[in-house]
Amino acid sequence: MALFRCLRSPERSTIRFRLVAAFLLLFCVTLAVATVGVLGMRANQRTLDEFEASVVPEIARVLELSEKVAQVAAIAPGMTGTASPDLLHDNTELLQSLLGDIRRLSSSLPARAEEKLAVAGELDGIDRDLTRLMALARASHAQQQVLRAQRRALDEVGRAIFLERSAVARETPTLLNLWVTLSAASAADGTASLGRFESDAEALWAQAESRGETRRRPALAAELGRLADPAGGVLATRRGQLVNEQDTGYVVALMRAHADQLGVRAARYVRELREIAAQRRARVHIAVASGESSLLFLAGGGVVLALFGVFYVGRVLTRLQAMTGVMARLAAGDTGQLIPATERCDEVGDLARAFQVFRDTLLDKQRLAQGLDAQRRLLETVFQSMSDGLSVYDAAGRLVAWNPTFVRLLELPAGFVRPGMSLAELRHGVPRASRWRAVSRDTATRTEDGRTRIAASAELHLSGGCILEFQCQGMPDGGWVAVCRDLSSRRAVEAELRQAQKMEVLGQLTGGVAHDFNNFLVAILGNLELLQARLAGEPDSLALAERARRAAERASQLTRRLLAFARRQPLTPELVEVGAMLAEMQDLVEYCVGDAIRVVIEPVVGQPTVRVDRGQLENAVFNLALNSAAAMPDGGTLTLSAARVEQPSHLPGCAAAVVLRVADTGTGIPPALLSKVVEPFFTTKAPGEGSGLGLSMVYGFARQSGGDLAIDSVPGAGTTVSVWLPAGEARAERGARSAPVAAPARPGATVLVVEDDDAVRETTLSMLATLGAVADGVADADAALAWLAGRGPVALVLSDISLGAGGDGVVLARRIRERWPSQEVVLTSGLPLESHLARADWHPGQRFVAKPFSLPTLAGLFA
Repeated sequence: MALFRCLRSPERSTIRFRLVAAFLLLFCVTLAVATVGVLGMRANQRTLDEFEASVVPEIARVLELSEKVAQVAAIAPGMTGTASPDLLHDNTELLQSLLGDIRRLSSSLPARAEEKLAVAGELDGIDRDLTRLMALARASHAQQQVLRAQRRALDEVGRAIFLERSAVARETPTLLNLWVTLSAASAADGTASLGRFESDAEALWAQAESRGETRRRPALAAELGRLADPAGGVLATRRGQLVNEQDTGYVVALMRAHADQLGVRAARYVRELREIAAQRRARVHIAVASGESSLLFLAGGGVVLALFGVFYVGRVLTRLQAMTGVMARLAAGDTGQLIPATERCDEVGDLARAFQVFRDTLLDKQRLAQGLDAQRRLLETVFQSMSDGLSVYDAAGRLVAWNPTFVRLLELPAGFVRPGMSLAELRHGVPRASRWRAVSRDTATRTEDGRTRIAASAELHLSGGCILEFQCQGMPDGGWVAVCRDLSSRRAVEAELRQAQKMEVLGQLTGGVAHDFNNFLVAILGNLELLQARLAGEPDSLALAERARRAAERASQLTRRLLAFARRQPLTPELVEVGAMLAEMQDLVEYCVGDAIRVVIEPVVGQPTVRVDRGQLENAVFNLALNSAAAMPDGGTLTLSAARVEQPSHLPGCAAAVVLRVADTGTGIPPALLSKVVEPFFTTKAPGEGSGLGLSMVYGFARQSGGDLAIDSVPGAGTTVSVWLPAGEARAERGARSAPVAAPARPGATVLVVEDDDAVRETTLSMLATLGAVADGVADADAALAWLAGRGPVALVLSDISLGAGGDGVVLARRIRERWPSQEVVLTSGLPLESHLARADWHPGQRFVAKPFSLPTLAGLFA
């Protein structure tokens, strides 16, 4: 009756009632588990006995299967040497019968036996090998029939050759050797020897055709050609036979391997069955005995624990009910309640103190709510107005938040971006022609949780030329933040700076090479001039010297072009009417580019007149025409045009400019090479076909003349090179010019030559001596000052500017003027005058002559 009243009581809905009921159920379940466990262990014992009884027949069936497999393994090797198709067919039927028995035995075994033995797979392999072996046997029989027929044909050819052996040996010895080779190849015992026979037969047949032997005996040649046919002749048949024999041996080996593998698995499975039966029986007996004891012990312990839990939970729940009431009032907004049981040292006290912290925290949050709301509005304003694109992703790589700048920079369609988008979906909205590029090798990083791999720094190149930089940083929750910044303007400035620095370095390099080369040309041209005077009575030798002089002058022209590229070559500007110049050059351009290319000069627009060096401008046109001709090996159209342009965008500082265009219909220039074609020595031609200086010299001339060079090219459609020059603007000349050519030197005039290069110094002394001057030479500035101090002023001091370790010519000239004001000093250099005028210590009235100089130039120094 008391239990009934307890069930009818409202307390049955409390936690205490539920916990007590749960512990009572636990007690009942524990007893049930114990009972079931004992019964189950006894059932296991019976099952083991039944298993042992069923394993023995299984072992017997597996042993019978192993015996059948052994028979298959014994029959398979003997099929290799079977020559008779009938005998091979009988052996095949026997093997198929054995395989059928093995399949029936394997089907009666349990599923685990199939997993261990893999009978179906091995039997399928043997079936496939048998089918293939029968096919190979039939093919071998057919090949033997064909080879016998071909050998009979060879014998017939041999008898015919024997009847006319003398004539055949004399008229067609190569066909005779071909017959011998084919006869030997029909009995070749390996693919290597057969390969040699095939190459010999092919070479002999080609030799017979070249010697005309096939025409002298067409019947013999036709029969041997049929027998030597690579597709169906003796060689092909014998090769097929050898391959068939190799395939037959391989298939038989596979069959034996399958049978051996199946036998090994069957024996292993029998051993496993026996071991499993013994081990399982022992384990079951031990488990049954141990399980009975353990279950009884656990059942008693479970009863004790259940009784203790009921008592303890009753005490704890009393305290928890009190705290629950306080928390309910706190949740309703009553923060003035005190939390009971905070003085306890057990878990109930910890919970009470946690509730106390929760109450205090709630009060703090109420005070901070307003401040957090203000900060949220501030952060949202900053987020929306940032000039950089900002996007936030969660740990799974889904888009969480973004600002409008992010959508604008990526050129995403309106309404495309939505929360929860994956990176793959976001990439579909980016223009298709865009491409990613890592900034450096060390750009891969992971978020702080280590689950997601992201790029710490990367670039996105959009189709419109915009370059976006992405900086990514992982967040503690596993996601990351990506900042997107537009780098297009900065990259354009950096590219222009790199190009300017590169061209400046290349200019310095070419200027230095031209300076040193001019020193060599002084010695070469000077000695050739002296030599020509002595060879006046020897026409042949004089012609050789003249040829060498012309070659040296061409080298001097190349040096001037290098200096023009380096912007160090002094130009002689004059007013040039570009339209008239193109008309005068048409015949020469047509001759240079060849008859396959049509040269068209378009009508001139405006009055295209420029003030430049005419020779350099003509040389630029020829260089561009030759480049265009090289791009049109099969012919095409070369178009020359000139026009005057007002307020040109290519030359912002000029009011008017003249653009000279050279257009072709050639192969064009790949986009990747457009930025390199003006670099010196860069060429796409084969070695020895181009120096790579053509476009670089044109570029140097244009830049030195105050203009620019532009190249537009479409691969496969042609190239247009535009040379932009200021229209009709005369350039101011600075400083003194080179000394003019005058009459021969005064007889007996004394000249001091200061030159560190021995060959140049000796050549200059010889040239001055030819002019009638008394010349002496020294190698450095100190020696020159000592020479003048000992012998006094002379008619002329000719000094090189670059004296290496021996000093500087400009400094030497200043020191001479300080000590001997009336002494005449002429400076010389392989570099043009303009490259020295920028020096702070250059004297305004200093005379100058450029290397290489000639006898008339030296004579003009005495004017």
